[in-house]
Amino acid sequence: MVLALAVIMALVATTMINYSGYMQKRELDKLPMIGSQKPLQTVKAFLSCRPWLEAQGLQFAGTFIKGIAVGLAPLSVVQPINTAGIAVLALLAITKLGERPSLSDWLGIGTIVVGLIMLGRSLIGVHSKAFSYNPYVLWFFVLFFFVVAGISLFNGVTKRGKQAPNLIAVASGVLIGLTAVIIKLAWNDFGSRFWAHGFRNALCSPYIWMVFFLPFVTLVLDQVAMQRGKAIIVVPITTGMSNLIPIIIGVVAMHEPMPSTAGMFLLRLGSFVFIIGGAVMLSLRKEEVGAERPRSGPKGMRSPSRAREEPRLP
Repeated sequence: MVLALAVIMALVATTMINYSGYMQKRELDKLPMIGSQKPLQTVKAFLSCRPWLEAQGLQFAGTFIKGIAVGLAPLSVVQPINTAGIAVLALLAITKLGERPSLSDWLGIGTIVVGLIMLGRSLIGVHSKAFSYNPYVLWFFVLFFFVVAGISLFNGVTKRGKQAPNLIAVASGVLIGLTAVIIKLAWNDFGSRFWAHGFRNALCSPYIWMVFFLPFVTLVLDQVAMQRGKAIIVVPITTGMSNLIPIIIGVVAMHEPMPSTAGMFLLRLGSFVFIIGGAVMLSLRKEEVGAERPRSGPKGMRSPSRAREEPRLP
């Protein structure tokens, strides 16, 4: 019953988060490019945009629901479900943002749906177990992925070209995935401290403060990547990486249970491959030359002719 509730909450959360991604991309095309003017001016422009703030509120609510789902179910179950929300974003990007669909788009969406069905079937009959983890393996992977995020972010910021927003999206996705792992640790640490020493001591858990800090970093990276790239490319990369990291850590370091029978075990592995593979298909969608819509500056939309004359930021 608890697992079923977590699955439903994860589905609701991913729908909210990905719809928020569509809302953000729609407004980012009207907001000043991050890094093109003074930070305070950029912050003022973003905070004065009500639709963008509404998108952040929707994403915060979805993230909160997802955090509860993570506390109720294994990471290796919740995270693949979160990836399925890419299909929502892809359809919105195609129908609302004018990003033309290709065969890989439809294959990616279909693959994610099939993977979600496979995952749901593999959950039947799997019993949960007490939370535990190998600290050496866990922190090895956490530190390793932090390094990966740092390298990807550095290359995305310093390099120019079409791959720059993709590299920033990879860094953001890795950090979001690590945030999910830390949320899982925070639930356990907070509960242990609360029952042993009370609420005040529980608030001293370092994981809680990391959970509050990392989302602000990923928020900025998300906006930068979406401003410089296409939603249908950037979001699948971010979502795919943000789900791959917790799946690896959950299965390898946290000893999360897998189906006992060989058939269901293969079905669960297949669901991971299909869902993450669908995200990869969407992320490999090629950029179309001349398909970018005119960007807006701080004063409003630029004309198409002016947009062609001015150099486009990567």
